[in-house]
Parts: sequence; C-alpha cells; structure tokens
Amino acid sequence: MKILEKIKYHKENKQRVRLYRRVSKGKTETSNGYILDYSDKFILIHESDDFKIDGYSIVPVKQVKKVRYDKSDEYFNQMMIWENEIERVGIDYAINLSNWQSIFELLQTKELNVVVECEGAEINHFTIGPIVKTGKKHVHILYFNTEGYFEDSPSSIDYKSITRIAFETQYLTIFGKYTRRRTVDK
Repeated sequence: MKILEKIKYHKENKQRVRLYRRVSKGKTETSNGYILDYSDKFILIHESDDFKIDGYSIVPVKQVKKVRYDKSDEYFNQMMIWENEIERVGIDYAINLSNWQSIFELLQTKELNVVVECEGAEINHFTIGPIVKTGKKHVHILYFNTEGYFEDSPSSIDYKSITRIAFETQYLTIFGKYTRRRTVDK
C-alpha cells in the first residue's frame, strides 16, 4: 500500500498512527496522532502524547517514509478511547493544505502562535510566535524567547526548509498569554 493510501485508510478509520519522517539525509523524526486531513502535499495531524490530545501539526507528505499502526498502536488507541481523549479528536475549521502559504494565511487569520520547525541535519532550528506576514516563498514569524520577550523584528523562514509546524498546543496557548515586549527606558 502506498503512503497516501495508508494515510487515507488511517484517517477514515480514526486510528492513532506514528509517522516516520525523513527530514534530511540520515535524519528521521516521528509524529504521533490522528490524521484529520491530507492533500498530496501535506498532512494535518491532531497530535497525541502521553495519552493526551495536544494540538495540531502539519508535515509534508514527501517526508513520510512509513505509517505505523501495529498491535501497540492499536492498544494505545484503545486506551485513548477508555480515557475519553478520542472524543477530543478533530478541528473546527478547514485548512487549505495545497501549499505553505495557504496554510500560514489561514493560521494568521486565526491569530494563532505557531512553532515552525526546520529539523534537517544542516538546519536544525525552530521559531515560535505569531505569524506577521506570508509570502510566496517565506513566512515571517515574530519570535518570542523563553522569557516571553518578542524579538525586535520578525524572522523570515524559507518554506523549503520547513519540516513541521505546530499550533494550538497547550504550550503555545499558555506561553502565548504571557508574551511581552521589552520596554525602553527613557
């Protein structure tokens, strides 16, 4: 079964899967959760971790090298049902998964903070914050640091280097409430 056929199957059957993603030569990352939607280019996942549903991520289909749903995943899925977490799986709005620009434009209209990850071997870095501007080749994020301070100007991220984005996680929701701008003493 081809990757897109597996993605479709697990989406339709509402099964928690593990995606093995090759993000660069010799480097693989995993994503766990429920596939909510997909296109030939991107997958929208409702992430799960430690028996909790926690936010969404979008990853490129071309990275996915394996979709796992084995006996352990089946049992994990059953525990999610017993814990009533499965009832939380879903999203209240549609995201156009045709390209990064359309994805970021929708998230920007929702005024959501995002984590943009570049997980490759050469570029291994993430940016966290609100979306300031989208373009044909780049997105601009106003980064905030671990003390909640915004940078003075937005970071520009090339779509080609993005391997994963996350939004509406508990971390982003809580941290986003406590961001701040530096004050300049006069």
